[in-house]
Amino acid sequence: MMVMVAFGRAFNCVMEGLQILLGHLFDIFKIYLKFGLITLVFYFVAEWYILHYTDFDTFMEPQPLLKPVSNSTASKVYRFVLDFFLG
Repeated sequence: MMVMVAFGRAFNCVMEGLQILLGHLFDIFKIYLKFGLITLVFYFVAEWYILHYTDFDTFMEPQPLLKPVSNSTASKVYRFVLDFFLG
C-alpha cells in the first residue's frame, strides 16, 4: 500500500512539473508568435508604401545631383567621384 501511495505522489509531482514546463513553453511560443505577427505587419506596410509612393523608374535609375556646367574632363571626374560617394 505504501508503494502505491509513493507512486501516486511521484506521479502527481511529475505531472505538475510537466504542466509547469508546458505552460512555460506555451508562453515562449506566444512571444514568438507576437514577434512574427509584428514583423508581418511591418513587412506589409513597407510593401504597401513601396507600391503606392515610389516611382520605380527614378528608383532604379538615379539621376545626377548636379548638372554639369561644362563638359570638361575635370567636371566629368568630379561628377564621377561625387556620384560614387553619394550614389
